[in-house]
Amino acid sequence: MLNPAINSDDTQGNRMLDALPAPELEQIVPHLRRVFVQRDQVMQSPGEPIEWLHFPIDAFAWAWTDSTGADRPASVLTVGQRGVIEWNHVLESDRGQSSVTVISPGSAWRLPVDVFDRLPLESALRKMLLRYANSCILNSAVRLACNSEHNVDQRLARWLLWVADESNADEFYITHQQIAEIAAIRRPSVSLALSQFQRQGFIRSQHGKLRLLDRKALEQRVCPCYWTLKRNCEDVFEQ
Repeated sequence: MLNPAINSDDTQGNRMLDALPAPELEQIVPHLRRVFVQRDQVMQSPGEPIEWLHFPIDAFAWAWTDSTGADRPASVLTVGQRGVIEWNHVLESDRGQSSVTVISPGSAWRLPVDVFDRLPLESALRKMLLRYANSCILNSAVRLACNSEHNVDQRLARWLLWVADESNADEFYITHQQIAEIAAIRRPSVSLALSQFQRQGFIRSQHGKLRLLDRKALEQRVCPCYWTLKRNCEDVFEQ
């Protein structure tokens, strides 16, 4: 589904676009279109040409790879309203490097990649995407270390808070199986930990919908990695 272009006077709902100086945003506004993305929609495949940059508004996607030969794919990163799905294009890649699939349906702003390529090297958007690419690489290393060092409750709390931040909402649609795959936690362990969180009043999980009820309690339970990830992400928007 495709909607008209945005107005540069509006708030766009994506942190990157909202952080752009007004003159630069006005340059790309005529080329931005709002699109609706479906659950399980594949946004990028390895080796496929990158034709668009998608800036999520209320949609949420995850990037994964199955190059390890394992039974389940390895999660690389998750992307929401603080980022852009095809972030690797800023590193001079014109083809997808991993698979990106929509977890939670919603909207995103779509920008033709050739419009981005015509922006000057000193443009705010190019600089921001470079910082975002650096953040993605740093945060992948943090998550890898976290998965080996911290317990399931800490890692699940970290992941729930991160999703809430990325979707800019305390309620989102996601199954226990999806959480297990993305957070690299065994499905029975996910269900057990979520049940415990629900009994403690931290969350409510029902029929594929999950809602955070007590964010402060999760922040007290989470490992320090969450705050490192959050700081790395916020650095993207520092001018």
